[in-house]
Amino acid sequence: MNKARILLVALLDMAVDIVLPTVVYLVLQPLGVPSVLSLTAGGILVGGKAAFGKLSDSTDRDTVLLLASTIASLAVLFGLYAAGAGAVVAMVAGVVVQGIGVAISIIRRRRLDGFAVLVLTELALGVALSFVSSGDPRFLVARPAFYTFVAAVYVFATVFRGKAFLYVVARPMAVAGDPKRDLAYDQAWRNSAEFRRLERIGTAALGLVLLAEAVLRVVLAFQFGADDVAASSLASQLPVIGLFALFLIGLKALLVPRLTRLVEAELPA
Repeated sequence: MNKARILLVALLDMAVDIVLPTVVYLVLQPLGVPSVLSLTAGGILVGGKAAFGKLSDSTDRDTVLLLASTIASLAVLFGLYAAGAGAVVAMVAGVVVQGIGVAISIIRRRRLDGFAVLVLTELALGVALSFVSSGDPRFLVARPAFYTFVAAVYVFATVFRGKAFLYVVARPMAVAGDPKRDLAYDQAWRNSAEFRRLERIGTAALGLVLLAEAVLRVVLAFQFGADDVAASSLASQLPVIGLFALFLIGLKALLVPRLTRLVEAELPA
């Protein structure tokens, strides 16, 4: 049950990031909100969640500050638009407010946080794209590809340096709270060249999935006209669903049984 719960939370994390901008867009469209503002609002919510961390992350966060900056960002976004400001001005102002909140969080905690730094970089990219795109919502639909591209680079880096990314993220499911399995998991990495090789192969496969998803998201987002936002948004999300499903099936069928055997070999008799 513990493994199932961990997997469910991880899938819920990913699902929220994938569907939230589209859901916000669909909710706001009947109200006449411009597409770029609707998608930006969804991106602000996802950015706030990313700065806070994963749903399964128990690390101490600036919860009040990050929540307040996300709410303030949305208030500025829609407040300026309601006051007559242009969509691009309202969008940039809202994103800047959220960026200030994330930056303050980093300064207050005196520690560089991977999620927070990634959010700040993505927010800066969003501001730049706001001017380059001239309000074309397809740029906002494609913007999440930035996250997956950066993630792909990081994942590939762990194949060659340090512990493989798959070794780290799979640990909660592999151990499932059992202290003996936790120790055996560490020993398998230290003692088994085959275990390390398989973890690195799985990590490289995940990196390829992330890279392919980033490229396909951008390509599919621009297969539709600038006015057909719902179609481009939904179509651009299909690769992440299909590719991750194939990755999980392949992982479960090809690598998990062999990795499990190697971990169990390290358990005390």
